[in-house]
Amino acid sequence: MEIRKIRDVVVLRLTTGDLSSPQATSEVVEGLLTVDGERKFVADLTAIEGISSLQVGTVVTLHLLCYENLAIMKLSGVNDRVKTVLKLIGLDKIMEMHHGPEIARASFGESTETETSSEASSSTS
Repeated sequence: MEIRKIRDVVVLRLTTGDLSSPQATSEVVEGLLTVDGERKFVADLTAIEGISSLQVGTVVTLHLLCYENLAIMKLSGVNDRVKTVLKLIGLDKIMEMHHGPEIARASFGESTETETSSEASSSTS
């Protein structure tokens, strides 16, 4: 998982492995929420070509973690195949989907904070 902070928005570039390891991925996001106090997230799914029920469950878990911590997670880079699955189960009704991470980030509005980048050390990458 690549983690990049642009102003006050955390962009998570998720891989198939990240979505297949819900506990490890959730722990990273939970740390960003509870330790770092982050409140705006973009889950970049550009690298996801297809999505299983386990992986959808991970997306839902991340959304719920954010919701429970008064944060917002938006999706970006969702291809047509994945978008069809997410729409079938109704996730498009509770999570915003944008074409790319920059558009999703911009949908939060402007901020005065600076950009930082990091790579999460996880065996799921």
